Amino acid sequence: IVDVVGAPTLGANVAALARDGRLVVLALMGGSVAETFDLRALFARRGTIRASTLRNRSDAYKADLVRLFRAAAWPGFADGTLRPVIDRVLPFAAAADAHRALAANETVGKIVLTMG
Repeated sequence: IVDVVGAPTLGANVAALARDGRLVVLALMGGSVAETFDLRALFARRGTIRASTLRNRSDAYKADLVRLFRAAAWPGFADGTLRPVIDRVLPFAAAADAHRALAANETVGKIVLTMG
């Protein structure tokens, strides 16, 4: 599971882990402090939690990640086996509405803004 929300989704994400599953936390959009969390759920799944960020990485490291991603994932986007999840498509003039929907956590997937 790749999570960008953080603390509010910790329990549900651990509950959704497969046996020997991995939870990777990349951002803390929903907060950083999980008030109550029962570690037994993590043990029961033999799960692992890993946190990572790109903020303190060098430009060379980031460029290498892009190169590796292109090599591994780009073919899947090209042949359709990988597809982004699009919640909605809005005109650029509705960017404020898009931001409100994101802030209110009303989306599942990406919002695409179009020109024209």
